[in-house]
Amino acid sequence: MSKRPDTKETVLLALELMRRIPRNRKVSAKELHEQLVDTEVGRDLRTIQRQLEMLSEHFDIERDDRSKPYG
Repeated sequence: MSKRPDTKETVLLALELMRRIPRNRKVSAKELHEQLVDTEVGRDLRTIQRQLEMLSEHFDIERDDRSKPYG
């Protein structure tokens, strides 16, 4: 079983996602995952999806929820 990331790692991932979400176009979780795969905050696609869902609930981030996986 893999170890759960600590709070610092979770916050760093959230900040990195916020930095990479463009203001003038849409981006998918898969695209963000591909950008992060070789960085120190790289996580699996499902983790990225969960973080994006949480961020869209707390910040002004538009989420395309017409079908799963959300965009």
